[in-house]
Amino acid sequence: MKKFLIRREMEGAGSIPKHDLNSAGKGSEEVLEAMRSEGKNIMQQESYVVGDAIFCVYNSDSEDLIKEHSERSGVPASEISEIATVIKHNTSVVS
Repeated sequence: MKKFLIRREMEGAGSIPKHDLNSAGKGSEEVLEAMRSEGKNIMQQESYVVGDAIFCVYNSDSEDLIKEHSERSGVPASEISEIATVIKHNTSVVS
């Protein structure tokens, strides 16, 4: 699978209570589980809440699957970028 960084513009994201973020995450995961049950290779790795955006790291076979997940979950993706390389700074090794 390829690795993608998804930017989701969301006014006041950094102020959203953790309970609400957890609820949104569960809804997103339900859509991901449904997609995987359809044989689609997609999974969320982690997300970062920064100011007015949420940045999500996904593993997926394609950008189209990321777009499908965004549409089905009702959480728009402002930008989708395929990650070319990951640099692990704690080891200074490129993977």
